[in-house]
Amino acid sequence: MKVSKVYSFIATIILLLFMSMNSYGQSKDYDLIMKELTKEQRTLLQKEREMIKSNREALKRSLTKDQLRILADRTLANGEKRMMLMKSFTREQRSLVQRQELRLKETRNAFRRTLTDKQRKILKNRIENSRRDRQKKRGN
Repeated sequence: MKVSKVYSFIATIILLLFMSMNSYGQSKDYDLIMKELTKEQRTLLQKEREMIKSNREALKRSLTKDQLRILADRTLANGEKRMMLMKSFTREQRSLVQRQELRLKETRNAFRRTLTDKQRKILKNRIENSRRDRQKKRGN
C-alpha cells in the first residue's frame, strides 16, 4: 500500500471513530459556516453528515470484542491504537472505511464546486479565526 494511501486510510479511521466527539468549538464553527450557505448547500452537507453518522455506526457495530478492547485501552497512545486497529480490520471493515473515504472526497469536491468566491473567502476567514482562537485557548 502506498504511503499516501496509508495516511489517507489512517485519517479516515480517525475521522470515523472520533467524529462523534463534537466539542462546543466545532459546533460553533459549524453553525457559523452554515449561516453563509445556500439552502441547497446546507441540504447537501446535512445529507452527508447523516451518511457519515450511519457509516460510523456501521463500523462501530462491526468491531469485534478485541477491536473494542484496543479502543478502550488507556495504556495505548492513539497512534498505537490506530496501527493495531488497522492490522486487525477485516476486508469488510477496510472496504467500509475506503468507501466512506471515497464518498467524503467526492462530496467535498461537489461542495467546493458550489461555493461562490464570496463564500470561499468568508468561510476561509472564519475557519482561520476559529483555529487561531482554539490555539490561543490551548496556549500554543
